Amino acid sequence: MKEQLLPILLYAHIAAGGTALLTGLTAIVAAKGGKVHKRSGKIYFYAMLLVALSALVISVVKSNAFLLVISIFSFYLNYFGYRALKNKAVKFAWYDWVVVVFSAATSLYMLYTRNIVLLAFGALLLSLLARAVWVQFGNEEQLKEARRTRILSHSGNMLGSYIATVTAFAVVNINFVKPGWIVWLLQTALGLPAILYYNRKWKAKLKQ
Repeated sequence: MKEQLLPILLYAHIAAGGTALLTGLTAIVAAKGGKVHKRSGKIYFYAMLLVALSALVISVVKSNAFLLVISIFSFYLNYFGYRALKNKAVKFAWYDWVVVVFSAATSLYMLYTRNIVLLAFGALLLSLLARAVWVQFGNEEQLKEARRTRILSHSGNMLGSYIATVTAFAVVNINFVKPGWIVWLLQTALGLPAILYYNRKWKAKLKQ
């Protein structure tokens, strides 16, 4: 059964990953709020869902804990990037809390491993979780500000998700860089300026 299931999952994972790379880049360069941005962004969201879910199953089948936690990390960014636009009230529904709990457990496991890559991603995930949960218990003024700046959460999480996609592609295809953790962390180091750039851009628009 495993021998039959694994190739199907791998093909689905590769196809969804390729789709995510193309549609994610399209959403990034397209005019924000336009039809191309919305359509490519929506396709990207569902493609990334398939990427994360297929990676999740593959990791269980192959008993690969590393792939399991990375897939949950990627799912968190994609899920809450999408939810930032849909959840106008900002307050979490029960299913949002389910994602938070699983993601929190994942971040703690990442830190526990003391693997340099997982330490970096675990610390990042934990900081994102802390910020998201803090808002949930904030006063009305804080909630109002969170509603006003939802677009920042959307762009930050979705760009983070895309960085994770590019990282996965690089790790699979770039084998000559040593040590291997450089490839894992380099994409994040290069992608952070893009996130900061879009944050500043949207903050400027929100002040107008």
